[in-house]
Amino acid sequence: MAANKKRAASRNDQVVRILHLLRDLERLGGCDLYELATHYGTTTRTIRRDLEALEEAGIPLKKEPGEGSKVRWSLDTQATGRITSLIETTHFMALRLAMNEGLAVKRQSLLFASLEDLSDRIELAIGKQGRAQLMAIDNCFFSWDKFAWRNAPLDVVLPLVDAITERRRCEVTYRAPSSGNKTNSFSILPLRLFVHHGALYLHAWQPKHQSVLPLNLHRLIALKMTDEVLSMPAGYDAAQLEATAFGIFIGPKPEAFELRFDAFSRPYIEERQWHPTQKLEPQPDGGVVLSFECAPSYEVTNWVAGWRDHVQVLKPEKLRAELLTYGAWLLTEYAGTVR
Repeated sequence: MAANKKRAASRNDQVVRILHLLRDLERLGGCDLYELATHYGTTTRTIRRDLEALEEAGIPLKKEPGEGSKVRWSLDTQATGRITSLIETTHFMALRLAMNEGLAVKRQSLLFASLEDLSDRIELAIGKQGRAQLMAIDNCFFSWDKFAWRNAPLDVVLPLVDAITERRRCEVTYRAPSSGNKTNSFSILPLRLFVHHGALYLHAWQPKHQSVLPLNLHRLIALKMTDEVLSMPAGYDAAQLEATAFGIFIGPKPEAFELRFDAFSRPYIEERQWHPTQKLEPQPDGGVVLSFECAPSYEVTNWVAGWRDHVQVLKPEKLRAELLTYGAWLLTEYAGTVR
């Protein structure tokens, strides 16, 4: 039993060494047997056997004259088409991420089946130990966004995927909280699905008003895809729209915001990007001024109010007025009730 375990461990070490060897041959552009033997702490005879094993497996290698009588080995990247990229953990993780984000169409998509087959082939190629390592890496990550896809209404998501790819007009019935949850029916051209705060949204072009709407998929009461094909709206750019919104709400004209945060909140403000257009200006008192431009919405107001007495609004004046009204309500609501 002990001998079997020892042989298995030896084979695993060889597999790992060969995979690393394959990676280094491409990354370094060529090495001789002595350099490789020193790097991996083994003999030139062992390295030669590893290289021969790669050739027997169909990996094209090049041999070129090196220093003195030495021969430099390298990977023929033109013939392999970057074979090593198929076994790097980063590429595998990118594949798994794409599969996780596609959970909503998992059972209905032929493309997903192809991705799943590719994933299985990679796992089979790298062996048991490699699969265990990939599983350990996979367990390091957790995405709350995947719940948005898992809980997505498939009767809405699947037709929308087809409508987006085929640019088909859809008739929708939508329930908007801003109208007191009343339903309204209208035509749209679905443009892009995205996740925001754990909910699934849709960028939809509304031909009647010539505007892009952000629609929450859970508020779509009914969806009917028609046979009519519409042109993409001129100038539609999802990334640009993201830059004009603080959250998801799109406005026709961005406004300039300047917020002074105190020294206590400064580390929290500086450690992340709150908006694509943001600029930070450190202050002599240890605070920082955050400035950005976006469409005004209750999302900005609520976010600023959440910082309480750690933030001062410098502009716009409209936001200062909103917070003043909110502060007056707080004073009326809670005055005399707190002991």
